[in-house]
Amino acid sequence: MTFLYRLEAIRKQAAGRVRIVLHGTNGFPDEITQRCIAAGVSKINVNKLVLDDYNIHLKVNASKLPQTQLIDEGIQNVFRLQANQMDVSGSTGRAPEQKQR
Repeated sequence: MTFLYRLEAIRKQAAGRVRIVLHGTNGFPDEITQRCIAAGVSKINVNKLVLDDYNIHLKVNASKLPQTQLIDEGIQNVFRLQANQMDVSGSTGRAPEQKQR
């Protein structure tokens, strides 16, 4: 995969001075995302990826469900998709513990 060689070359050239960020990852298989991370990507923008299903849910169900149920189900879809992206990227469970105030 030529683009992975490009990512490797960019990472070497940047030498840690900048972060390598992926945009437009809708439709990326999990394996490709993981290989991009291995090649030096440190940030993946998934906003559209996780919100597309939410927007479809709203459009399809707006006239069928009470507003609170509509929003709650939409948020659950976003949560599920975001959790999946965290698993794919290997970031699940890596946040530092929060100190109690």
